[in-house]
Amino acid sequence: MATVGVIRCHRPTSLANAMTRNNGEVKLDGLRINGFRSFIETEWITFDRVNVFIGPNNSGKSSVLKAIYLIQGGNLGADVRGGFGEARIDLSLVGVDDVRPWENLGHIGSGQLEVNLQPTGQATLRFNGYNQALQPLPMREPDHFVVPYFSRRKTAIYQREVNEDAVLSISPDFGQLTAKLSRLGNPSYPFHRRYAETCEAILGFVVTSIPAANGQIPGIYLPDGGSIPLDQMGEGVPNIVGLLADLAQSRGKLFLIEEPENDLHPEALKALLNLILESSSENQIVVSTHSNIVARYLGAATDSKLYYVSSEPGTLPPVARIEEVESNPSARLKVLRDLGYSFSDFDLWDGWLILEEPSAERIIRDYLIPWFAPKLSRIRTLSADGNSQVAPTFQDFYRLVRFTHLEEAYRDAAWVLIDGDDPGRQIVSELRRRFPDWTESHFDTFSAANFEAYYPADFSGDVSAALGLKGKEKRQAKRQLLERVRAWLDEDEARGREALAASAAPVIERLRQIEKEILS
Repeated sequence: MATVGVIRCHRPTSLANAMTRNNGEVKLDGLRINGFRSFIETEWITFDRVNVFIGPNNSGKSSVLKAIYLIQGGNLGADVRGGFGEARIDLSLVGVDDVRPWENLGHIGSGQLEVNLQPTGQATLRFNGYNQALQPLPMREPDHFVVPYFSRRKTAIYQREVNEDAVLSISPDFGQLTAKLSRLGNPSYPFHRRYAETCEAILGFVVTSIPAANGQIPGIYLPDGGSIPLDQMGEGVPNIVGLLADLAQSRGKLFLIEEPENDLHPEALKALLNLILESSSENQIVVSTHSNIVARYLGAATDSKLYYVSSEPGTLPPVARIEEVESNPSARLKVLRDLGYSFSDFDLWDGWLILEEPSAERIIRDYLIPWFAPKLSRIRTLSADGNSQVAPTFQDFYRLVRFTHLEEAYRDAAWVLIDGDDPGRQIVSELRRRFPDWTESHFDTFSAANFEAYYPADFSGDVSAALGLKGKEKRQAKRQLLERVRAWLDEDEARGREALAASAAPVIERLRQIEKEILS
């Protein structure tokens, strides 16, 4: 990973300033690891509100999270590196007086916590070098600080008994999920509404506790009063529900999230990541991932840091290292490529044109641009595949250029052109409102309510017939019509050029305007 720019990190020089930035909330400000798992020794790693650790499998990403977890959950295995008498984890903390079990240290406020881990698994905690040992933070609300969410979080058995211990327990798996959902499912519980709304938005239904033999289990209620147990749903649903339950009611906590992408469809993952970003205004987030989607979403946040974790090839036992990824396009694009993000010379495209449907994208890309606006050959056309996806598609583009720090280079270098019906005009109006620093004309509609109106005149009857249908039949008819139009255009280029010059004149004029803007 030699091409990734490295920023050398040092211990923060002014914890008082960091505390001011954090408005007095507890915050992990820095970390250093020695003799722990695959790490021999790291330099100080500085943290922000959102922190993303990326890299190949088995590179050491999870070790970072589990090193932090020692302040609360203790040892999760034989984690002292071979040849070391003990492991040492140094953590720079801000606002220690907000941690109830350590409130006797409140006069100190901020400083360094030293965690010494023995091969037996015994961890000793000391603050600012004092001889007095501290107890790890309890795994129980409200005195916990860390919310663990590790990749091996699946549980084969949900505890069916609902009691106070189960409700307040903080666990790295979902064994106590039933009790937590029982509390969140109560409309009188202060965080019920937030949990229910996020469940509806992401899953389309609310997961709660349902009756079962000898107690309760997680599940959903059906409209007829029946129910479905959670373990009969996809693997991704428990992952989402477990995290939603914690995000909905946590304030001032530190979330350690390992591989949030596990078992999730990309759309569900994006919705979950948006929720994590919202929660980062009230909590601190540390994530490990090898997903380019997670890296792009969380790494584009304003208060975020991105780290690349790797191990020396051919070295056994492995030796891991951590590099902060520089905030420049080449370093961030390299990271995305290493994570499997496929795009053709993203940084060389002159601009981007986002269209509503495949029909518009194919006709514009394959015929109108090469025949009438050839200087747009270096513009990338994209189909949002429906008006509901237009805004999310542009937001994905915007998030990508922010992540890669190409925002200034690509400002006003993207256009959204969609159908001129009422929904299209509303979408354009909303995009203009949400992105006021972009020129308004970059969000626009065609004059026609349907792009098919610009097909050659020979197909006007077929266009009317297809648009007169509804639902699945309409979509199928439009696809078939597109293929007939393309075949007709390919059959005789001269005839096709002449026909489109007449029928698609408004579209051609708009493309030529974009052509002038790019060249200027």
